[in-house]
Amino acid sequence: MSLSDSPRVFSKKEVARHCTKDSCWVLLGTRVYDVTGFLRMHPGGEALILRRAGNDISPELEGPPHRHSENARRWMEQYYIGEQDKDCDADETQGNNCHF
Repeated sequence: MSLSDSPRVFSKKEVARHCTKDSCWVLLGTRVYDVTGFLRMHPGGEALILRRAGNDISPELEGPPHRHSENARRWMEQYYIGEQDKDCDADETQGNNCHF
């Protein structure tokens, strides 16, 4: 895999900064999604996503009260932008490939 094919890597701190209607990112495990364009389309309302913006939404996708369908999980893939790198969080000052 070439460097250009590698996913972008973000620190948890960078993901957490994107917690507004204008820039809303969430984590699903270590996968990072920019769901800004989906906020208005979310059947449960944008407030549900905004309350969890910048955080891991895995527990919410699994439920309760509502377990999201496989279709919802596939739909989410169009918003995938990269991976969270836990090494970035350990030492953000080193010159690694994290985006800050």
